[in-house]
Amino acid sequence: MQMKAIIKGTYFLFLMMTIPVLLMAQGVKSGKVVDQQGNAIAGVTVKVKGTTRSAKTDDAGVFTLRLQQGDIIVTSSVGFKATERVYASTDRLLIELEENQSRIDDVVVVGYGSQTRKELTGAVSTLKMEEITENQVAESFESMMQGRVAGVNIQLNSGEPGATPNVIIRGLAAVSRDDGSAISEPLYVVDGVPIISRTSDEFAVTSTNVLADLNPSDIEEVTVLKDAYAAAIYGSRAANGVILITTKKGKRGKPQININSRTGINFVPRLLDVAGGQKEREQVAHLYALYAPYGVAMPSMYTDVTNPFYNNSSDWQDYLYNTAVTQDYNASVRGAGDFGQYSVSLGYLDNEGILFNTGFKRYSTMTNTTFNALNNALVINNTLALSRTDQTRNPGNLSTNFSSLMPLPTNPMVAGTEVYGLGKNANVNDRIRFSSDVSWKILNDLMYKVSLSLEYTRAMRDAFSQSRRTLWGTNESGVGENRNLLFQNTLNYTPRFGDGHSLSILVGQSAEKMESKVTNVSSVASAPLLSNNVKWPGENDIGTSNYGANTLLSYFSRVDYSFNQKYLLGASIRTDGSSKFGQANRWGLFPSVSAGWNFNKESLFADWEWLNNGKIRGSYGLSGTTWDENYLALGVMNGGSLDQYQSLLQITYGGIAGFTPTWYDGFKNEDLTWVKSQMGNIGMDLSLFNNKVEVVVDVYEKLTKGLLLTTALPTTSGYNEVYRNAADVLNRGVEFTLNTNMRSMRDFSWNMGLNFAYNKNRVVALPDGNADIIKISTSGQDFGSIVRSGAPLNGFFFYESQGIYQSENEIPVDAKTGRRLIGLQNKKLAVGDRNFKDQNNDFSIDVDDRVLAGDPNPKWTGGWTNDFYYKGFSFNVVSTFVIGRDIVNTELLDRLRFGKDFAGTTSLPDFDRYSIWEKSGDQARYPTLNPWSDASQIVDYDSEYVEDGSYFKIKSATLAYTLPKPLLKRIPFDRVRLYCTVDNLVTFQRYSGPDAELVTLDGFDNSGGYPMRRMVLFGLSLGL
Repeated sequence: MQMKAIIKGTYFLFLMMTIPVLLMAQGVKSGKVVDQQGNAIAGVTVKVKGTTRSAKTDDAGVFTLRLQQGDIIVTSSVGFKATERVYASTDRLLIELEENQSRIDDVVVVGYGSQTRKELTGAVSTLKMEEITENQVAESFESMMQGRVAGVNIQLNSGEPGATPNVIIRGLAAVSRDDGSAISEPLYVVDGVPIISRTSDEFAVTSTNVLADLNPSDIEEVTVLKDAYAAAIYGSRAANGVILITTKKGKRGKPQININSRTGINFVPRLLDVAGGQKEREQVAHLYALYAPYGVAMPSMYTDVTNPFYNNSSDWQDYLYNTAVTQDYNASVRGAGDFGQYSVSLGYLDNEGILFNTGFKRYSTMTNTTFNALNNALVINNTLALSRTDQTRNPGNLSTNFSSLMPLPTNPMVAGTEVYGLGKNANVNDRIRFSSDVSWKILNDLMYKVSLSLEYTRAMRDAFSQSRRTLWGTNESGVGENRNLLFQNTLNYTPRFGDGHSLSILVGQSAEKMESKVTNVSSVASAPLLSNNVKWPGENDIGTSNYGANTLLSYFSRVDYSFNQKYLLGASIRTDGSSKFGQANRWGLFPSVSAGWNFNKESLFADWEWLNNGKIRGSYGLSGTTWDENYLALGVMNGGSLDQYQSLLQITYGGIAGFTPTWYDGFKNEDLTWVKSQMGNIGMDLSLFNNKVEVVVDVYEKLTKGLLLTTALPTTSGYNEVYRNAADVLNRGVEFTLNTNMRSMRDFSWNMGLNFAYNKNRVVALPDGNADIIKISTSGQDFGSIVRSGAPLNGFFFYESQGIYQSENEIPVDAKTGRRLIGLQNKKLAVGDRNFKDQNNDFSIDVDDRVLAGDPNPKWTGGWTNDFYYKGFSFNVVSTFVIGRDIVNTELLDRLRFGKDFAGTTSLPDFDRYSIWEKSGDQARYPTLNPWSDASQIVDYDSEYVEDGSYFKIKSATLAYTLPKPLLKRIPFDRVRLYCTVDNLVTFQRYSGPDAELVTLDGFDNSGGYPMRRMVLFGLSLGL
């Protein structure tokens, strides 16, 4: 017993002596993590390799961790290279992290979650918007994306402030009979919530770009989901790609206060050439001398020297286009702590148009808050965004195309409108977007998330115009409202097991209801109007109203598997049920699969030091889309319409008002189903030479099946046509992206990004036995476009020009009958007329002689960016290009075509700039301008007006200077940046018109005389 007591005492004494030693050997140590400039980094993960011991740095970059001699400290943070170091008790724990130029370890937002770029198997592109928005000003973020993402073609058709750009991902896949610019629009998702798109009916009220109410300065990142695997998780709305928008949130560290103030001067670029004053009189006199019949004299405005406007030369373009000012102000406060994070921002944009009485304003505010509870196991996110956009347009009768001999206005209050009349066109959009979600970490690897979002939009238009000559006046007012309610549940399980196995399983459900209401009223008066508003009711007042709603119920799941981040597999499935369909086709199924191989992790490539990462990936899947009309499959009813005199044609039965199915699209067809896109994609990602070079290549094929089209019905049915899923379109292409990061010395670096994409578009199937569709508007106007099986979408359907007849002998004669070729409108052809090819040899030029004369779909699109840095200076250049498309110079066509009363009405181009036929022997491009001929030779669908629409544009160039940190110690700012940006710098093109970029999606220069302004922007960015 005594011996046992001695042993116990000795053991106790040993423990008492050993514990302090152990505590000293494995003590709690403090350290600090900084970047290469010595700035503290918050939120860095610091852990001991092979253990569960870990910590995060606080706002000062400090961490506290239990360490012992020989521990391996692993430090990691997004945007920095991970480090490992062996701990020695004598170490001073100051860890410096190097910025990670490679994006391979970045976390990328994908549908209903996120993945590291290394584990991505889909075709996904991301843009950090802060790098863009700090240098540029734009109404919407889409135009800022132009030329920056391979395979995303962003096309502008007008320089008007607030105009909507066309965004096409991997080729156009939209067919219509009566709309030359049918667009296959992607789905836009903001912070996980699909938002109301521009195709919604209520936005037809203002026609303002819907996405312009989202302040680009509030956007953190834009992610483009291009292939089926990346996008199929959004099912029935993802056939045309998905654009995910992530707004800015607060970050750990001291509160960040940012202020960005900039002012831009907008200059008028190249305009149309006009013949003014004396030149116009000379040209008119020459035309009368050449072509006017005997006894027809010029109007007195050209000959009466006593006319006070005889020597006038009103350059309407110069008068109505003016230098304008753009102002853009943004301020934000953001921060985070243990409680969560907060972000509050305000924005104001005032972009004056370079054309009189046009402009765009935006007022916006956004708040993002996050609250943590239950030791961060419960996270609550709330977002509230409010915005108003105010777009001013010219009244419909304002034009710069009047004769230069018309008088200028003298009253400055109505500058630019005296000749045309008074008017206004105000368009206001309001949007409220609120979303809230709660994430509950049930287990370490199991997360449940529930979210609710509500979006409300209101569009208002008030238009008023009055002619000073006829005294007729019109008023129009319209209001469109839309409500979108979305409820979502997701469960995400992300276990890791065995040696390198990881799994991510997502299951979810969503329910959505969308409602819209549109009301329009108008009035017409034959006397001067005393009010700019419609007074309802009245004798000449007419009003219409429409309400629509639809619901969408969805279930979805995705599984991703990774083994050592080397072998990757993925699969997703979504089923959507929509109220737009009949019972038989209410549900659609959208599956996808993918695989990836990070081959650089194989031992075969272990000695390839220049290869940092290499991945081959492939995917195949199905995604869908639908149409805008809520009740198309169920039959559309009509309660009356307005005739050409704005009179109501009411449907009555025995004197009682009623409804009837519409003649064109009212025929019920419950067999209508989803438009579906089948897409296969093979891609390769490379990161080389210590991550200084990044290469991404994708090859894809997208077949869009079941596009909606009308097909003819027998007249005995009582209907004209019925909608069917009847057209298929194929897009094939290749995408290439090259990013480099070169540092030649300590203070100089050069980052370069080059991307280009090739896409070939082809119609595969059409209804009615693949019959051609010559696109015609509802008013009967031929667009000059054709949809033909085996050909690209919306090809130009024109007469083939063979020059101009120089002599009578050149006009063909039928050797059998002696009949001469008859021109358009049964014209007897003469010298100086256009020589169109008689394709079917029937000696008559008519619609049967039209052929495919051009392709408006670009074959190559892309962009080239360069960023140079030297000490505090930076120089950024952004360029975009389009190669291999055709466009029609309709602007010139319309200006060369005039009737017998042309004098004194419209501006004339300077004929000296164009090769116009006047006499035999002239090697001219354009035929005679004789307005007194029995048929004008300046005709639509002339292939001579088809031109090369390729261009290379230096979109912007920015020179900036950031004040050095030692200087900032004297002022109360953490960051001061001064910069100057020149926007729309220069365009290189073969097109003879003003700007090859500003054409419609179907290739016509219908820019409406609104060019793209050139802007010089001065900015100041402050950080507190």
